[in-house]
Amino acid sequence: MTRLSEYLDTLQMVDLIALKQSEPDMEFVFKHIFTQETVYSSLLNRDRRQLHQQVGEVLEAMYVPDSVPEERLEETTSLLAYHFEQSGDRKRAVKYLKLAADQARDAYTNQEAKELYSRALSLLEPDDYSHRWEILAAREQILDRLGERERQAIDLTLMQTLAELNQDEQHLAFTHNRRAVYFDKISEYQSSSEAAAAGRQAAQQAGEARLEAQSLNLLALAAWRRFDYQNVKKWANEALDVLRLVGDPVNRIVSLLHLGRASYRLGQYDLALNYNQAAQKLASDTANPENEAVADLVLGWIYQRLGDYDRAQQHFKTALSQRRLIGDRYGEAAALSHLGWLAWDQSKYEAGLDYCQDALDISRTIGDRENEAYALSGIALNHEARGNLETAISSYQGALAIQWEIGATTLAIFDQAGLARIALAQQNRKTAREHIMAVAEWILAGNAHRFWDPWSIYKTAYEVLSTLGETHTAATILDEAHLVLHQRAAQISNQDLRDRFLNGVTINREIEQAWSKLHHPASNPD
Repeated sequence: MTRLSEYLDTLQMVDLIALKQSEPDMEFVFKHIFTQETVYSSLLNRDRRQLHQQVGEVLEAMYVPDSVPEERLEETTSLLAYHFEQSGDRKRAVKYLKLAADQARDAYTNQEAKELYSRALSLLEPDDYSHRWEILAAREQILDRLGERERQAIDLTLMQTLAELNQDEQHLAFTHNRRAVYFDKISEYQSSSEAAAAGRQAAQQAGEARLEAQSLNLLALAAWRRFDYQNVKKWANEALDVLRLVGDPVNRIVSLLHLGRASYRLGQYDLALNYNQAAQKLASDTANPENEAVADLVLGWIYQRLGDYDRAQQHFKTALSQRRLIGDRYGEAAALSHLGWLAWDQSKYEAGLDYCQDALDISRTIGDRENEAYALSGIALNHEARGNLETAISSYQGALAIQWEIGATTLAIFDQAGLARIALAQQNRKTAREHIMAVAEWILAGNAHRFWDPWSIYKTAYEVLSTLGETHTAATILDEAHLVLHQRAAQISNQDLRDRFLNGVTINREIEQAWSKLHHPASNPD
């Protein structure tokens, strides 16, 4: 019997360890964690490090990722990282920490990924700029998913500093593009556009076609925020031209989504469906759940406007599930808001309030000002429908203040229309006039036909102005609403969807009825 065996037998006899398995190799475990900690703490630091190094090297020699069960892969990699951390082998520790973090990122265990990347950063040498940038770039995207904007901003600043120190145009292009994403998420759209333009310039200098296409898509996103749909299409098509030279399905999906969203907001519903369905298929084929969720959200918008509420709900709920799986708080809040507005269309006001309140809570937590306002508008709509007018006023005003702050003029007009409706219902004609004249000026300046959902604004303007005696302006606005309604209907090739759009969507049907009554009173007796 060897001395080791004698020691093990003695420890078993005093009930400190137990045999876990005998085949193929004997394996013992401590019977109590306190016993394990006592033994461990009795070792000299030098001996502990040596043991951890030896264990790490044995595990490393046995470590073949393809042979490790998928559910154990991250755990095994983390164990390797831990032993090399404890042994002081920084190079190996960083290698396995980053690998474990990448595995956690791909599994959408975002908090764990963030912690692992942070541990890896703490072990890097101060002058290891290249690896530091690489790990910061990975952690920044996790912080984006989690909506931790302050920490995300710090990582972006560090990334830019390191890229400039290394004079690395490729890293600089990537960093500028990530800044564009960050600024978009916090509703600073001009800064987002400027960052995307800087990213494009750096990408061109680096000869990086993929990064240039990414920059072009971000310029399309900035144009989208300005309701400049022609430029959305211009930038997205330029991105597709660049991508013809390189294989990059992710950016191709993003370009298709931009083209789909722009077509939708221009009332080109058939084209919008084609682009978004193509994007969704490509995202599914390439296992890209982030962009698949975006495609579902946009398809939900389209079917909601076409009056197919069941299909819209299906797409919104799928998008919500995907966002929750990914851990994307920004996307989760957006899906909840849209479900809240859809519930209003379906006269399910309690459900609408619940969805919008959940969206509001998340948006405030992550600093998403645009969706905070959108959720407040949804809350106002549902409260207004239930007759809770004072609560609706407060929510509309809260949304309006944010929209003016971030420059979301079109959405601000939507809320002013809501405030005008309520003021009139409360017999407050002066306040109703103040709000509705701002709405009328915006429509008459030619803005409404560019809005993706102008029907409520048109109808409110017509009804409030008519009640206030502004009959000529009211009639002009109703004529425009009727014209735009039929222009968009003409671009829907599917007869069933076209009928739903004109007759199934309540507000569209009411515009048609009001126009017919105004111009053909004899055929529309009261």
